[in-house]
Amino acid sequence: MITSEKHQKALLGGVERFVGFSHPDLVSAVPKILMAFYQVDLIEEEVVKQWGTHVSKKYVDKDTSKKVRKASEPFLKVSICPFLALLLSIAKTWSCESSGSTRPRMMTPKRRSKMSEPFQ
Repeated sequence: MITSEKHQKALLGGVERFVGFSHPDLVSAVPKILMAFYQVDLIEEEVVKQWGTHVSKKYVDKDTSKKVRKASEPFLKVSICPFLALLLSIAKTWSCESSGSTRPRMMTPKRRSKMSEPFQ
């Protein structure tokens, strides 16, 4: 049973060892593996973020550790609430889709007045 930070770090070390040595073809799946562990409460966000900040040679050599931790960056960059990140990406897509721009469109005074007319 994974109940402490020490256990979580050992699990992450095991992932490094399994992916780094036994199945290097799974390196690209590391973010999905970490997300699965996170969703079933096997690892906590703070422990994973701390793990991802530095390379260690405790479980594997430094090159392998670096490779696995580099592959985990997409998971490490996501905030604690993946649902919120998804909503933000959808909102950005909706606001930029019609203008073809990558920046969100600003409402002009003309648009504000048309939007407020039905409520007057």
